[in-house]
Amino acid sequence: MKFYLKLILLTVILLVLTAGYLYTFEPGEDMWFWASLSYYFVLGIVIGWKSQKAVLSKSNSRFFAGVMGSIGIRMLLCVVFLAIYLMISDLKSNEFVVYYLILYLFYTIFEIYQLVSKLRPEKETKVDNATP
Repeated sequence: MKFYLKLILLTVILLVLTAGYLYTFEPGEDMWFWASLSYYFVLGIVIGWKSQKAVLSKSNSRFFAGVMGSIGIRMLLCVVFLAIYLMISDLKSNEFVVYYLILYLFYTIFEIYQLVSKLRPEKETKVDNATP
């Protein structure tokens, strides 16, 4: 449950920063900025749920496949969104592409950090149990 609260917090922070950026610089096509932020939020929920499920699995191969699969799916779906933007948008703004890639970076780092922090306590308990 903490994962989802942290995801919401990250999204709210990015929402405030995005609103400030759009208000200050007025780059145009604001809809794409808001759509990409909400897209990453929904994608974060789905991918996070899938990754958390993989963390809870007892099999190492299932864990590895689940985590790598979720990262690969995120990358593929993000490229699809960007391709749709480039096909549909009239402006094809470089500002939006940079913003979109920064969002990708933030959400990917967040997901990896959450996975590592989830695994750290489990690994420590296993090591503690192994020592006499």
